[in-house]
Amino acid sequence: MKRLCLMLLPLLALLVCVTARAEERHADHEALRNILKTGTQALNSGKLDAMAPLLHSQFTIITVDNQKFSSLEAFKAYWDSLFQGEHRLLDKLEAAPVADELTQFLSEDVGLVHGVSNDVYTFRDGSVRTMPTRWTAVVAREGGSWKLVKLHFSVNLLDNPMLTATKEYALRGVLAVGVVLLLLGAILGYWLGRRRSRV
Repeated sequence: MKRLCLMLLPLLALLVCVTARAEERHADHEALRNILKTGTQALNSGKLDAMAPLLHSQFTIITVDNQKFSSLEAFKAYWDSLFQGEHRLLDKLEAAPVADELTQFLSEDVGLVHGVSNDVYTFRDGSVRTMPTRWTAVVAREGGSWKLVKLHFSVNLLDNPMLTATKEYALRGVLAVGVVLLLLGAILGYWLGRRRSRV
């Protein structure tokens, strides 16, 4: 019996270590889920300052329109430009990111996660479109807390609502110019016709 206990002791120690490790990683995953939740709420509310505690000192983000920002202030200025001013495209954007799977830990303090997001865009003309995006994030522990280091979004280059909306705006502009030119042509033709009849 004593022999059996001695044989089982290493197995029991291994089981305790594995259980403790699983619990530690569970806490890490919960912290990372909180980053996703808080970041999503900050984007959707437009209160981007709430993201500051989530961002790593080497944070960068690449947006769906292929722009890179390396600070929260620069990203805020870009974000505000989408929703403010006479040249804005959008009235509202609602992001809904979901991870494909649990974060893959590349080392003790670095992880990689990717997922999808069906983002709902409300354009300034009142139209609403949903754009599926894919995203990849690198996270790292800094100062004892998990932080977002890199975030990269991508969309289907050939088929997405932003492209469709841009085409529609361009078409409306061309049609408006065409109508104005037709009206000017008709007025000019009428004026020239009356002038000739007087002569």
